[in-house]
Amino acid sequence: MKILLLNPPIPYRFRMFEYADQEAKDAISRRVLIGPPFPLNIIAGMLDKHEVIIIDQKTELDNNLQYNAEEDLAKELEKFNPDIVGITCITAQYNYAKKLLSIIKKFNKKILTVVGGLHPSAVPEDFIGSDADLLVLGLGKVIFHDVVEEFSKNKDNPNFEKIPSLAILNGNNLHLTQSLNICSYQDYLGYLRDDVFPNRKLTDKYVYTVNVLKKTIHYICTSYGCTDKCNFCSLWQLTGGRYIYRDADLIVEELRGMDKYDVIRFSDAHTFGNIKKAKELFEKIIDSNLPKHIYFADVRADSVVKHPDVMQLAAKAGLKVVVMGLEATSDEELIKYNKKSTIQNTIDALKILNENGYLVNGNYIVRPDYDEKDFERVSKFVESNPIYHSGFTILTPFPGTPQWEEMKHEIVITDFDYYNLTNAVTKTKLPEKVFYDKVAELYKLSVKSTEKYISIYGKPVGGPAADV
Repeated sequence: MKILLLNPPIPYRFRMFEYADQEAKDAISRRVLIGPPFPLNIIAGMLDKHEVIIIDQKTELDNNLQYNAEEDLAKELEKFNPDIVGITCITAQYNYAKKLLSIIKKFNKKILTVVGGLHPSAVPEDFIGSDADLLVLGLGKVIFHDVVEEFSKNKDNPNFEKIPSLAILNGNNLHLTQSLNICSYQDYLGYLRDDVFPNRKLTDKYVYTVNVLKKTIHYICTSYGCTDKCNFCSLWQLTGGRYIYRDADLIVEELRGMDKYDVIRFSDAHTFGNIKKAKELFEKIIDSNLPKHIYFADVRADSVVKHPDVMQLAAKAGLKVVVMGLEATSDEELIKYNKKSTIQNTIDALKILNENGYLVNGNYIVRPDYDEKDFERVSKFVESNPIYHSGFTILTPFPGTPQWEEMKHEIVITDFDYYNLTNAVTKTKLPEKVFYDKVAELYKLSVKSTEKYISIYGKPVGGPAADV
């Protein structure tokens, strides 16, 4: 089988930029995420019997704003002539994904089209009437493999009913197979196949580089799901609320094959969700004589405060940059997000991380219903708690999340192209220009916060890494 795996572009729809001056634009640009379409690497690792290519159109567009995704796909289809096309899709990619599906079917209606990722997993009904044949709901590593095997054996009359966690589309009909999330824990583990590592070679042609460091980056998974259920997130839904930590020996074995990448990002919702397992992992990294990498990981404030010793251990192992969802500057807001933490935890965690030499990338949520006093409160908090990089995302209710159900009646922008966390898709309390000006001021303050951090803790060895 010839299989094309596709990462669609994310459209450049940034209302924030329309109001920002150059100083603010420069500060905002630091929040750009750089890295491969790792879910496609994971899926490709299961398909070594087949001929597979990965096209990363998001990166193509990031590197060249004149890039034409539709024309490029048409050329790739002519050249490769795939039997199956798999597309990964978050909400901001939804419109592009539908366009690309149409191009694929116009080229050859017999190509099996499969879509997976956060958006189809959360709201499969959004693809009714599209040119998708199948949707993979949740973790797709083994599911997609089983789809490929069934299609290989029975191309003219495949039976996908026996494969769990699929949505089978036929015109305006959508049929769901049995959900993988209702199976036993032991059976679920069998669908993770931790012994099969991602195929990273298929995206090496793109050379993902941390801009300021000029160092290559790739991802590794250390856990699945999340320990918490924040109302703005659907990651925990992918595993039916389960949180599963990978075997430390397997992670270290996988790291041994990643020596060509300078920076390794743990692509987990919560790397320290199982503190015993996390401690074991970093102990093994220290003892394993691995190449010296710079590690990035996500942390929660409450875990840092409860386990400062493990954070010290992780720093010794090479963990340098931590990404923390700070979200709010008041306990009332944290409750709204179902964060189950406190602002005091945030303050204490930032102090612990700063003093242990971490470069903290902290992200705050800016609510469209903020008034001047709210912006003033956030500004004071950022000034009083300096970290290496502060980012500000605009609250965006994503389809399929509890927050969407709470706020969908407030939405004024329904075009998913704008669902990239830089646009107010619900009505702003302040006049729109004033609101975006306030957000721009926060980003300018972020630069000053970095300067204050450096004045207290010194310039980090190895240079900045805030743009990852």
